[in-house]
Amino acid sequence: MTYADLAAEIASVRAALAALGLARPACFAIVGGHGPAATAWLLALAEAGHVVVPLAGNLAEHPARLAEVGARWVVAVEGREARLLPRVAEPKEYPLIQALAERGAAGLVLFSSGTSGRPKAMVQDFTNLLATYQERRPSGLPVLALLGFDHIGGLNTLLGALAAGALVVVPGDLSAGSVAAAIARHQVAVLPASPTFLNLLLAAGVPAAELTSLRMITYGTEPMPESLLGRLRAAFPRVRFIQTFGTSETGIFRTESPEPGSTFLRFDDPGLAWKVEDDELWLRSRTQVTGYLNAGNERFTADGWFRTGDRVEVRADGALRILGRVGELINVGGEKLMPAEVETVLLTVPGVRDCRVAGEPSALTGQTVVADVVLAPGHDAEVVRAALRQACRARLARHKVPTRVRFVPAVSGDRLKKIR
Repeated sequence: MTYADLAAEIASVRAALAALGLARPACFAIVGGHGPAATAWLLALAEAGHVVVPLAGNLAEHPARLAEVGARWVVAVEGREARLLPRVAEPKEYPLIQALAERGAAGLVLFSSGTSGRPKAMVQDFTNLLATYQERRPSGLPVLALLGFDHIGGLNTLLGALAAGALVVVPGDLSAGSVAAAIARHQVAVLPASPTFLNLLLAAGVPAAELTSLRMITYGTEPMPESLLGRLRAAFPRVRFIQTFGTSETGIFRTESPEPGSTFLRFDDPGLAWKVEDDELWLRSRTQVTGYLNAGNERFTADGWFRTGDRVEVRADGALRILGRVGELINVGGEKLMPAEVETVLLTVPGVRDCRVAGEPSALTGQTVVADVVLAPGHDAEVVRAALRQACRARLARHKVPTRVRFVPAVSGDRLKKIR
């Protein structure tokens, strides 16, 4: 689809909205995924000042979320087609949304994944967010849309590519093979992805010849193990790796690496202020959400800071590294560690396709370190177990060495949800 085709599609949506004769802004949910129909509705609704709730998947998956936001209309997207469906919605008067309407701004509501509890509904000034993309330089580099349509990273990819006039490529599914085929067919140059997906791409053994068009891989949404970054740089020596950082609550920010191959970063964004309090990263940005619809706003301070919940390490030169979530901290007999410290060692062992480290209760030390490991095809579990034990004892302090290794078909769904 060309940009002229997209403009015509947006014009059709404008006409459909005008036919509804709405006297005031309404809440519309767009259920589906990346594509021209969803994009046209997203931009036309923002232009008209409505509240947009993007949701991945299909309509049957989201009754609770639709009710939570009081969605009056649903745009059900299937491929190139979209159907506008009215809903019998319970009227909801949210002060955060009313405030947007009063100043003539469109709204965007994103839901958290819900992996750590009830999904939070975050309210964004969509008009303000879109304005931050107006100064993007034109780009001829094709971009692959991998992260979800309902994910701040996925929306950032889409809006950034549209603002630059780039080719946007949407794979048929999120499997490594399908993504690699889309990259090869359309000569994709820019791949925004999570470390988890990049690890899966390496493990799938995709022929390097299929990915020679790649020039840039941006990664974020979770900590990048140093060992994985090293393997990626070896597999793609011509590719520039750029770490990105952002949250649904604050937006996505420009960063730079202090040196090639480093997992440290520096923020390079005039719209962001940051500080570290008790090893936790705090942010304040011009694209910050106005708050949560369905949860308390304790993570937002009175003077505008957002407590990210990310535990960080800061070097003397001001560069910082994301270690993991504050709640992931493991305490073994008073000695503390982050799961990522152990995972980066486990991922260096031949035969380890993926892993997840966590703390479990221990009567002796309070907590103990346990590792779930996904075995790569063709490897013997006991041989890999011995290699894991040897690598951990050689490279980790004693309290960081896993006391139990479990071989599992896949690590917990929390990690994979980050690429959807």
